[in-house]
Amino acid sequence: MFAKTAKQFSLFLTSATLFCMPVHANVTIFPVQLNIGGEKGQRSTATNLVASSDEKAQSYEVSVFRWSQDASGQDILTPDTELMVNPLSFVLEPGTKRMIRMGFRQPVADMQLKQEAAWRVVFTPLPDAEKSQGIKFNYGFNIPLFAGKGFQADMSFVLAKNANNQPVILAKNAGTAHFQMSEFTLQNPTGKTLYNSSELKYVLPHQQVQLNLKNFTVAAGTPLKLVTKTPDSKTLSFDVVEQQ
Repeated sequence: MFAKTAKQFSLFLTSATLFCMPVHANVTIFPVQLNIGGEKGQRSTATNLVASSDEKAQSYEVSVFRWSQDASGQDILTPDTELMVNPLSFVLEPGTKRMIRMGFRQPVADMQLKQEAAWRVVFTPLPDAEKSQGIKFNYGFNIPLFAGKGFQADMSFVLAKNANNQPVILAKNAGTAHFQMSEFTLQNPTGKTLYNSSELKYVLPHQQVQLNLKNFTVAAGTPLKLVTKTPDSKTLSFDVVEQQ
């Protein structure tokens, strides 16, 4: 189904919280972000899919991808077998819950990670041959999984222009753990919000991503702060440096 070389895939659903999220009208998944820290030999974790009683039975196939980012911050998903998933296919019946287990053959401590490692676990709905008449949209989804403990993100933000001379924020992570932004604002020194974005971004270790600032204008030299919230609702504030 997937080529064995690295390919770039669209992350058609990205986690917004650490806890529970409806992936479409009648299916909920929790938790939506997983971590295997390796404490006391830990090597596995699990997530749960819950179907409402209104949902029709749906078959899913599960695929695992190592997750990285290229120099421009685009997500790269590479088919991977290091992270194991059970089951790899299943049927989610109406009004039921299905647990999906994920883990490694060896303890995380034995992996000798230099930085946090990341995967995407992709759930692809399979067509029902008996009910294939007409048009039906089956929604796939994916969740992130991170491995490692004791790593920290180290973020900096630069106001710059892209190739089309449009304003962007370059979000650089010089640390060893991912950084997640579910929304952010740009504020002036008085705390007035000049720009508000609900764009969700992950910045993996030692990577940089671009945050688009549609229709944003500000006088050169204006001090700016980027304010965002962590997945556990802590507010963080960063000075924004203007690119020279």
